[in-house]
Amino acid sequence: MKNNNRFANKKDALTASIQSGAANDFALFKSRRQFKRTVSEKKAYKPGNIGPSVIATAIKNAYGSILSRHERKQIAKSTGQPVQKFYSQG
Repeated sequence: MKNNNRFANKKDALTASIQSGAANDFALFKSRRQFKRTVSEKKAYKPGNIGPSVIATAIKNAYGSILSRHERKQIAKSTGQPVQKFYSQG
């Protein structure tokens, strides 16, 4: 009975399969790599040059200081009033 394999022995077949697996892994790695991003033209943010948002100032006017949503919910629960919602305009 004739051997229909392309390889003469099992060692050559194993070597070829390992190499093909490594080549496949390398091809996937190359195809999925991330390219470097282009340099941004926006100026870097410097803290303190914007000021509080419209919502933050509305919360400060309503409660006297800027409170988190959790704190505002607790205050509404303790006073029995519904939670006041603040929306941005824009």
